[in-house]
Amino acid sequence: MKKEYDFSKGKVRKKPKLNPKETKVQTSVRIDADIFLWLQKEAGKQHLPYQSLLNKYLRDTMERPSVESRLAAIEKAVFKKVP
Repeated sequence: MKKEYDFSKGKVRKKPKLNPKETKVQTSVRIDADIFLWLQKEAGKQHLPYQSLLNKYLRDTMERPSVESRLAAIEKAVFKKVP
């Protein structure tokens, strides 16, 4: 093994940017046993892996408009400025 190495001609390889909707991330999540059993049962009824069903539920929740934005839209429609 050398005492020093010459990295002056080295190239930096950047990781390609990944599409977040297509990239899967492996993680560990702790959930209550009754929720896990229900999720497995529901996934079985829909013929899906439970991870796919969990992902679908989380995506639906993430993409749903927030209560604040829905309330703001209602207030804007109801309380129009009167000239």
